[in-house]
Amino acid sequence: MNSPLKPLDNQSTLGQPERNHDLLVSVSAVLPRQALQVQQRIEKALEVLSKAYEFYELLVVDNGSPFVVQAHVLELQRRLPNVRLLRLSRCYSREVAIAAALDHCIGDYVVTMDLLTDPAELIPILVTKAATGFDAVVAECQGRPTGFLERALSAPVYRLTSRILGFSLHPDESYFRVFSRRLVNSIVRIHSRNRYLSCLNGIVGFQQCSVVYHQGAESPGDSGRVLKQLLAITDILVSNSAAPLRLAALLGFVASLANAAYLGYILIVSLIKQHVAEGWITTSLTQTTMFLMVFLILSVLSEYVARILDETKEQPLYFVEFETNSTVASPAGNRLNIA
Repeated sequence: MNSPLKPLDNQSTLGQPERNHDLLVSVSAVLPRQALQVQQRIEKALEVLSKAYEFYELLVVDNGSPFVVQAHVLELQRRLPNVRLLRLSRCYSREVAIAAALDHCIGDYVVTMDLLTDPAELIPILVTKAATGFDAVVAECQGRPTGFLERALSAPVYRLTSRILGFSLHPDESYFRVFSRRLVNSIVRIHSRNRYLSCLNGIVGFQQCSVVYHQGAESPGDSGRVLKQLLAITDILVSNSAAPLRLAALLGFVASLANAAYLGYILIVSLIKQHVAEGWITTSLTQTTMFLMVFLILSVLSEYVARILDETKEQPLYFVEFETNSTVASPAGNRLNIA
């Protein structure tokens, strides 16, 4: 079976770096619900980290995963170094779980990844690229199965969204990315409850680049990806831009002008004609169109009111149930790896 890691561009010239003795690299991941693959994936990530870095940590966030998955991690902590477990009090959204990971990572560079789908072999390449002067490096996956609808809609939708927001979004972006410490320190100051990692990068505005790699053919596609992308884009626009609200205001203004013009038309007809037949079709069509606009405007306004309600709640994004560390230390001579 071929490796899924196949850099497409000049990133391949970076190669596998020698073992770094200066940087502390934090890798964070939200625990999956598949208990059978947790141990294998964690061991693979630690193998890559131990070969590339002297100082590293793997922080796994338990976001309401089954107890058997948590038990696997606790068992791994007894024999593998530098594994930290952060268990949240309940199941939060993925974005909130990532926010918790960023809050608790201590590395000079912080990597966010999906243990089940992201290739651990790419971690040193991403970190090496970030060390050349980029505060964020995003892994863009190409080669995964896509449908016609996704190919047709993704590019124009993302271009329009990027233009509205004022910073670039790409359909192939993933949660697999590297942050510098100063970017992490900036992101954790953003306490918005409607969070999207791509938008947080854009809001802060530090230097960002991407590394493109091919996904293996054996990786499954997501049949519902198009709907998920459209819903995510809608939520991103509502959460980070006033453009939908301004569009609703414009629709209301146009509807008001149309009503005013129609009233003028009725007045002129009543002055010119002596006998005016009741127009049921015209009246019904006009009322339907006006009510459609009214309810569309109310829908957008309701969404913004819901955002205001969420943002005014005086409570933390998440609560931590407990945190545990590995009981073994990495063999680093007379120096400890992490506290």
